[in-house]
Amino acid sequence: MSDTAVRAERQLRDGLLDAYTATRRFLIRGKRQPDVIFGSLLTPVIFVVLFGYVFGSSISVPGGNYRAFLMPGLFAMSVLFSAANVAVAVATDMSEGVVDRFKTLPIARSAIVIGRSLSTLILGIPVLVVMIACGLAVGWRADNGLGNAVLAFLLFELFGFAIGWLGVLVGLLAGSAQAADVIINIPIFLMGFISSVFVDPAKMPVWLRVIAYWNPMSALVGAGRQLFGNNFGPPPSGVWSLQHPVVTTIGLGLIIIVVVAPICVHLYSRRSR
Repeated sequence: MSDTAVRAERQLRDGLLDAYTATRRFLIRGKRQPDVIFGSLLTPVIFVVLFGYVFGSSISVPGGNYRAFLMPGLFAMSVLFSAANVAVAVATDMSEGVVDRFKTLPIARSAIVIGRSLSTLILGIPVLVVMIACGLAVGWRADNGLGNAVLAFLLFELFGFAIGWLGVLVGLLAGSAQAADVIINIPIFLMGFISSVFVDPAKMPVWLRVIAYWNPMSALVGAGRQLFGNNFGPPPSGVWSLQHPVVTTIGLGLIIIVVVAPICVHLYSRRSR
């Protein structure tokens, strides 16, 4: 093996070890914030009660079971909100001098942003578990079996990891945690509400319906409903992403990761010189 290949292998090994160490650091820090943990675990309960019972009593969907219609949408929203968490966390690190301490260490520049993304994904798993428990308590079921349900949740996690990189990008570009919070939450709420997450887009005005149909969140929710067996009527004709939601979600998630992750690493490296 040539010296170049040996050096490249060593750099890859050291980079993976640094990423593991950074992920572990962020996980330990997250465990030591009980107020954040409590708020994160309480949010799914509030969402299920608020949308499932308060709003759900006034909303009709094909098939009539609004809570079964709602739960895949709430699973999707939970991974979407993780992007806001990582954006604020990265912006906080950038503005409070944490990066200045990291750049004095002999670690790979990519390790910190990779560790932040992975730790946010892992810390979001308990939230997803609580939401699953809430869904089961209100009558939601995965009718296509355990295997398809596991695939659905893996799909949600893949998309959450991809969206998390967009959160990292916002955190790197924002001037403060407050700015990152505002910048990321506006598109999150628009993506969440102008989609099939909470309602059937077929009842929207035509111009808004088109946006909702082609919203990536609608494809993600459609994939979840398909894999869970919670389908409510055929997908709209002429909308390829909703007719093939699983393929669309996987492809879009991978594209986001491949495009945005290197940009984030480059921006972080430039900021941490």
